[in-house]
Amino acid sequence: MTEMQSNNASADSKAMCMPQDQQNPDIKLIEHWSSPLYKGDMPPGDRFLMSVVDRRDSNGQLFVDVGGEDGDIDNILTASFEISNLPGSRDHTQVLHLHISDDELGMTIFKQGDRYILRPETGMTIRPTVLPNGERAFILGAEQ
Repeated sequence: MTEMQSNNASADSKAMCMPQDQQNPDIKLIEHWSSPLYKGDMPPGDRFLMSVVDRRDSNGQLFVDVGGEDGDIDNILTASFEISNLPGSRDHTQVLHLHISDDELGMTIFKQGDRYILRPETGMTIRPTVLPNGERAFILGAEQ
């Protein structure tokens, strides 16, 4: 695919990756971190679009969207970063929000010293699971 074709594919997909109110996103076509594109040895696979919307000057937030190059809006990982308060505290701390959709949060992660406090949002649950390699992990999703 030529750079021009890549940019056209990106333009089609980028509208699907971002909420309407985001201005001037920085969008890049990316692959697995260890793909040949980055001098790695992982065989080439699916390509993704990563957009960064910097609102730090207007409201102190930074948004990152990662989705497939195909533009499937139901399969986008969105995270936002800001400074906020741990509920019930006046202490400012770093916060990461995992978004389920443009208007729904899945989880908020608060930084507290050398630890992280994970708070699922209303209507969300965290369930244990086992990965294909046997490692333990957790699934965040809507309550069933």
